[in-house]
Amino acid sequence: MSAILYLYALVDGEPSGPLGEGIAGEPLRLLPRGGISAVTGDLPARPNPDRETLEQQDAVVRRLAERFGAILPARFGEAFANEAALASRLDPREREIAEALALVRGCVQMTLRVFGEPEPAPEPDTAGGPGTRHLAARRRQREWAHSLPEIDPLRAALHPLLRAERIERHGAPGPLVGTAYHLIPRAQAGAYLEVLESARGRIGGRRVAATGPWPPYAFAPEPAP
Repeated sequence: MSAILYLYALVDGEPSGPLGEGIAGEPLRLLPRGGISAVTGDLPARPNPDRETLEQQDAVVRRLAERFGAILPARFGEAFANEAALASRLDPREREIAEALALVRGCVQMTLRVFGEPEPAPEPDTAGGPGTRHLAARRRQREWAHSLPEIDPLRAALHPLLRAERIERHGAPGPLVGTAYHLIPRAQAGAYLEVLESARGRIGGRRVAATGPWPPYAFAPEPAP
């Protein structure tokens, strides 16, 4: 069975140190594609997503994040038959990837999870005909899925530190209301936690839990179909 080309991350520029080894002890290599590069390794097969392997990949990505000024971690399991297959995926998206790398340069990700009683969803709009109401309802659903009004005062306090923000609202029943992914300059991680601690009292008793700093996992472009 031929080896697969396993993708760890997309980067630009040259590393400040050796790339090291991947999750199977394989040597990592840098494959340039225009203005971006892919950090890859050769594996005998696609890895299983067990806890140990996931932690190993995170350790690899963290090491790479220290070697490059900008990094977009690949999703676990991203693999290709060969370099040509990887190029066919990356080449049409080079501009999008370059813009994402520019966004995350010098930054880390803080992940903020929100627990407690959720705010009620917006009431449906009764104005207009059925088609207008349907389109308006779909727009509100999309907006609601990427909003966390439960912690708006806290988000306002953190805003001066943020390079970018992505929000996922959790629709399933349970204590977790949603997650905010915050991209901040690497040097501001301590300030982020200080602002978070000082602003906890502004969110009506809801609990928030911050983890990080992480490599910017949530800010990589979605995989192409």
